[in-house]
Amino acid sequence: MDSKSDSLSSSETTETRKKRPILSCLPCYRRRVKCDHLMPCTPCCLRGTPTQCEFTEEGRSEYMLQSELIKNIIEECTNLESRLAELERLGPTSR
Repeated sequence: MDSKSDSLSSSETTETRKKRPILSCLPCYRRRVKCDHLMPCTPCCLRGTPTQCEFTEEGRSEYMLQSELIKNIIEECTNLESRLAELERLGPTSR
């Protein structure tokens, strides 16, 4: 009787438990390789199939966050480079 109640409770927990979202692109998920979440990702490019690199909705939103972060870092780097060039042009006396 105890084993019957155990089997019921274990099946109930698997049904109510949420599945983790797929953050990798679908080809990397199917091949079980690590995806770097870029669009197209590095593994898909190395396999020569960048056109097949597609993400689920959850993975796409994760990609967008990473893409925005990269874009912000590039903009900040460009701004800092221009400020540095301006300071070098003005010389050491204008500090």
